[in-house]
Amino acid sequence: MARTGPPIVADSPSTPIHGFQLSVDTSTPTLVKKGFTGGYDFISGGVGAWRGCHDYWLNIGTSPHSYKPLTWDFDNQLTTTWTADIGTLVHAGATADYLATATFLTCKQGGSWVVYIQTGFDVPSGVTCYITQLRVATE
Repeated sequence: MARTGPPIVADSPSTPIHGFQLSVDTSTPTLVKKGFTGGYDFISGGVGAWRGCHDYWLNIGTSPHSYKPLTWDFDNQLTTTWTADIGTLVHAGATADYLATATFLTCKQGGSWVVYIQTGFDVPSGVTCYITQLRVATE
């Protein structure tokens, strides 16, 4: 079902990213002060951002680290283990590579707050990072 309206926001009190919103402006998900507030789809285990006549699907990539890269992919839903809805936390379901988690890592890289799914305790070296959760806002 297509959802219209509330953004997906960082829920991490006492950090500078608390309340920042998930952006779909590039293929790499980032947190910004004012993010995407169009229609979201939470169908078939996906998180899709509806833009124009297409969905940009939030997918989890592979990495030898516990922080896994995320991408927005045009009309290509690869990750089908998400659970999310208005007013709830975004969760990644368990796979053969990691356990279920609602923990994300956001790191300041190249001037942007880049978002990863966090499945352990590794963090990229030489950058500032914060642990957060992502919540689909209610308004």
